[in-house]
Amino acid sequence: MSSLKSQVGKWKLHWDSVPRGPKGSAKVSIDGHGEVKVDWSLDQQGIWIQTEKGLCGFDLTAAVDDSGQRVYSIVQRNFHSEWNRIVVSLGEASVRSATRITQPKTTRLRAQMPGKMIRILVRAEQVVEKDQPLMVMEAMKMENEIRAPASGRITQIQVTEGQAVETGAELLKIDPLG
Repeated sequence: MSSLKSQVGKWKLHWDSVPRGPKGSAKVSIDGHGEVKVDWSLDQQGIWIQTEKGLCGFDLTAAVDDSGQRVYSIVQRNFHSEWNRIVVSLGEASVRSATRITQPKTTRLRAQMPGKMIRILVRAEQVVEKDQPLMVMEAMKMENEIRAPASGRITQIQVTEGQAVETGAELLKIDPLG
């Protein structure tokens, strides 16, 4: 069975099996942090990863560098974190490190679970502060307040009150001020 190795920032990751298909699970060893069970689910832009600590989404883009090697960029959804030049290897091939970039950029806020939008508390072009309530979504018979992950200006609202949304649906975009 093939394994997968990569390095993201200071973390060296070793998957016990190569993630294949639209969803699945694996054990991932993280140097210095032990082993964790990871469930993944792909969407059109990237991947959702569920661990015992919660659910995180990542947008993935691939390119070929000057040496002909495939490299990836990863952007964590709802945060201003980006890792570039990630090289992934199968088996025992070498692993190159990735650099983390934290420059302000557009934040795409996505639904963390399926639900129904019941209140939208902001409008396009409105300036919001980090942790400010933006909308309320009903999911699993509970009202969940969705807050701004960063300060900025709302540039696009992509849902309406009463609309049903699926996991990963883009709700709105926030551009940094400045």
